[in-house]
Amino acid sequence: MSDGEEAVRFLDILTTASSVAHARGADAVAAAHLLEAIDVLTGVAEPDDIGASVSPLGHRRTELSAEPAVRELTQRWFARLGGTPDASVEADILAELRTEIEMLVRS
Repeated sequence: MSDGEEAVRFLDILTTASSVAHARGADAVAAAHLLEAIDVLTGVAEPDDIGASVSPLGHRRTELSAEPAVRELTQRWFARLGGTPDASVEADILAELRTEIEMLVRS
């Protein structure tokens, strides 16, 4: 995302990360799913770049949770952005969020 591009809604990051986790057959949303979601929403990656989805047919899907570190990050950033579902993340703030998520991936 370069300067001048539209902001990304925080809620869209979270819902896209959930979709990525489901496509991967994960039991919980991980930091890597958040990064993939940001890439899709900012046009760095196409939804098809995420790879093959796990078919829900014939599989009983359990409710998706979030890893504890992802849950903490999400709650903290939600509050920081004003606690509203329509909160937008501008490019400079998105870079800060991405850096924090990348640290979670490496830990």
